[in-house]
Amino acid sequence: MAETHPIVGTWVLNLAKSGFMNEPTPFSYKSCTRTITHGPDGITTKVKAILADGSPFAEEMTFKEDGKYYPHLGNDMIDTMAVAQVDANTWKLTAKKGDKVVGIGTRTISPDGKILRMTFVYPDVNGILRGHVTAYDKQ
Repeated sequence: MAETHPIVGTWVLNLAKSGFMNEPTPFSYKSCTRTITHGPDGITTKVKAILADGSPFAEEMTFKEDGKYYPHLGNDMIDTMAVAQVDANTWKLTAKKGDKVVGIGTRTISPDGKILRMTFVYPDVNGILRGHVTAYDKQ
């Protein structure tokens, strides 16, 4: 059932428990809220954020946790993303731009269901490895 999926809910970035590698990165947020729902087409993630430079950022994706690639909207770095379930609370993320893998990561829900931790690593346009480990608190 949709309401029992551990990812469903509203998640707010906890900057004190988050870190960014080789800043500034495109994902160096001042604030970020992830709203995640589960419906007949799969899981929909809507992200609304304020970037480190103060500009707004939004992205959205609807996917199934089957390892297949689904459209990823609002992020110029990514066209599609695949999400594959590893265990009850962990998922592997693979992002592509065209046919090229441009980033990999994980999404993990704490055993108590209160913390969402996301990792993502990618090379920027200059080949510098960037990334983040972000923590979100469930509202």
